[in-house]
Amino acid sequence: MKREPFQSFPFFADKTLQSVCPLLPRKHGNAVMRVETTDGCFVVRQGTRGERDMEVEYRAARLAHTAGIAPEILAYDATWATMVQALVPGEHLTQLEDAQWVRLGRALRTLHALPYRDADFPMMEMRHIIDPDQTAITEAFGVVERFPPEWALCHHDLTPRNMLWDGDEVMLIDFEFAGIGEVCFDVAAVCVEFELAGGARRTFLSSYFGDGRCPDEKLSAWETLYRALRRQWFARHSMV
Repeated sequence: MKREPFQSFPFFADKTLQSVCPLLPRKHGNAVMRVETTDGCFVVRQGTRGERDMEVEYRAARLAHTAGIAPEILAYDATWATMVQALVPGEHLTQLEDAQWVRLGRALRTLHALPYRDADFPMMEMRHIIDPDQTAITEAFGVVERFPPEWALCHHDLTPRNMLWDGDEVMLIDFEFAGIGEVCFDVAAVCVEFELAGGARRTFLSSYFGDGRCPDEKLSAWETLYRALRRQWFARHSMV
């Protein structure tokens, strides 16, 4: 990544850049870089899929930061489609302890409780996104549609690489696909990505739902739909 574009970005106008390196080797989606300057290190995200995507990501990340579940945003410029965030400590984990499952459930519940304006975020209606190319997918849609939808601001990409763990504390990152969606989609994503079963699954679900409970049939259907969307995404991008 060349340094020159950052030399002109207002946030870095009074800073001397020392290094710029990709944080993730990504072919698709917004670019994510670690920028080191004489005044410290920062995470820079640059939109590569259009200004609308970066604007949505910025709004979601800003809301999440106010709730203490995402890094601080230090600068944003729509013209540049660039967002600068604080570099926070943490690591990506694929295995979590009980206390971390509790924390993740609470963080996700906090995200879904955030107040938002409908006009600020796209509606992510999975019926219009996931191809119903298998009987199991059609049946899963039939199941979830038997239950009243629970709309909220959702992350929609809750993989281990989009969580930063510092002990038992977690920061959610990469809100590129954020939008208004069904809360069980995010819950199902965690269950699928971490292959949750047994006590860990019960701990996470109990932490998220509290005294309530998501019907097993509904959550299972959303897990089927999440797996279908994941297959669909990889199939499409493997040809690019």
